[in-house]
This record gives sequence, structure tokens and C-alpha cells, in this order.
Amino acid sequence: MPQSPPHLLIITESPLREDLEPLLARALTGAPFDLLLRDKGAAANRLIALGRRLKPLLHAAGGRLLIHDRADIARLVEADGLHLPENGMSTREARQLLGTEVLLGRSCHEPENAREHLLQGGDYVTLSPVFITGSHPEAIPLGVVRFSQWRARIPGAVLALGGIHEGNVRTVLDAGATGVALIRGLFTADDPASAARKLSAPFLNA
Repeated sequence: MPQSPPHLLIITESPLREDLEPLLARALTGAPFDLLLRDKGAAANRLIALGRRLKPLLHAAGGRLLIHDRADIARLVEADGLHLPENGMSTREARQLLGTEVLLGRSCHEPENAREHLLQGGDYVTLSPVFITGSHPEAIPLGVVRFSQWRARIPGAVLALGGIHEGNVRTVLDAGATGVALIRGLFTADDPASAARKLSAPFLNA
């Protein structure tokens, strides 16, 4: 049976932090979340070894492990999901490789690509950037109104990405987001467990 799309998806920073594992363990004491392991420059053997260590840590807390782009690594670590870049392999090809039980997401910046992914059997998309973001400061944000308009044209789960923090999660949920994805705002927090609780609170109180 297919898994439910993420509500709170935390994306790792690139390059990967050396203290990722203890920070993750600390954050998960606050609330469960799903983790997208992403670092385009990391060696495959490092991602495989790290994924195999992180998956049981996430599962024990009620979270899941997703791998960015690399279907081969997702298979080897038996990850819960694969997140495809906008111009990555087709959704159909990913399904053929990984089967129907694995979550399939895709990064999208317009509703047409998002629709295509979901209609081909994808489980969710990220739509970005909603707000100004530190990782891509040059990108023009959609803003809440346009995000809501685009989201209405997408027949499935949409995660808001870009400039998301604990203070605007409720705003994007009210605009139609199924969930949120973020890079900063958790591992950079003084108290990752508290940050996880605050980011999760709007979903618990929905």
C-alpha cells in the first residue's frame, strides 16, 4: 500500500554536516519528521553508509528516509522514498525501478511539471520558492497568492518550499499546501527539538 506524502520534510544541507547524526537524533526527540538526504557532491559510498545509519534512527521516532535523485542508492539502502530533481528521470522510470511502495516526489517550479509527475504516479511535489530563501536568494518568490493559485491547478500533494520557518507554516497550509519542506530552520536552530515541535504544531492542530 502506498505511503502517505510527507507533512514535514527536512532537507539536508550541502555539503553534509559532520554532526548530522547527533543533530538529527536531538531534533527527533521534539517531533517526528521525514528526512531528504541530499548532497550532490557526496560520494556514493558515503551516502549509502549514512543512509543505512539514519534510516533506523528515523524509523524509531516515526520518521522516514528519502534519497535525492539517486535511485540506485535508494534501492541499496531500502529508503522509504526517492525525491527527483525537476529534470531528473521520469516518474514512470523511477516507479519501474523502485516499485509502488516507495514514495516518489519531485522538485517543481511550475504547475505543469507538477501535474505531469502526479498524473504519472508520483506521490507529491515541492513547489518553490514560496518566500525569499537563503539557499537561492536570486530566485523570485511566488508569494502566498500565486502559490495558492498554482496549487489549485495541481491534482495531488504539494509541499511548500523556500523560506519556510515555524512562523509561516500555518500561512502556507491555509494557502493549500499539504505539507512543508525546508533546509534551514531546524539543524541551524539553537534547540533542534524545540524547532521540530514548533514546525510540527500546525499539523497536529489542523
